[in-house]
Amino acid sequence: MKIIYVMDPICGWCYGNIDNTVRLFEDFKEQVEFEVLPGGMWSGANTRIQSTAMMNYFLKHDASITHHTGVLFGSAYLDFIKNRHDVVLDSEIPSKAIVTVSMIAPNQIMPFAVEVLKARFLHGKDYNLDSTYIEILAKLQINENQFLNFFKTNEFKQMTQDVFKKAASYARSYPTMLAEKDDQLYLLEQGYLPYEELKARVVSLLK
Repeated sequence: MKIIYVMDPICGWCYGNIDNTVRLFEDFKEQVEFEVLPGGMWSGANTRIQSTAMMNYFLKHDASITHHTGVLFGSAYLDFIKNRHDVVLDSEIPSKAIVTVSMIAPNQIMPFAVEVLKARFLHGKDYNLDSTYIEILAKLQINENQFLNFFKTNEFKQMTQDVFKKAASYARSYPTMLAEKDDQLYLLEQGYLPYEELKARVVSLLK
């Protein structure tokens, strides 16, 4: 069985779902394969600037996310969105990092995706900087040179666009968690679900 996680690195609800993501991986990593498909929510023509208006949008939605999930946003993140109104918000760059790790260290793909979300929403890091990903690679002991050799190529840029299309074929909202078993797809979670309910759905499919 495979669990497919459709997400976007700039999706606040994906960060809100982070505890479920970590626990699901830890509980089932020996039994199922995990695939992460970033959706490219804000990429290409949909790229944004982290303006004052965007800051207000984030603060409003982040409060709702905390209310529903209990997940707290980092003080460094709050400083980042309040003081850096020049930052380009482009989902393609962190998505390309996730796609790169899915190729060079597939067993680390869920932890890497989680750390990418934490980089912005907890630690206030800029997705446009290579150093953001290099810190995560060091933490997870993923080869930095191998990562950078692929991350910078046009081939992986195109591969990321292909992943966006694949993600859209599974879901249009983030986060969405699916299970694939015997060529059938099963919806595990769309948005936020208490972890014990999510876990029970996986256990039921594994039986």
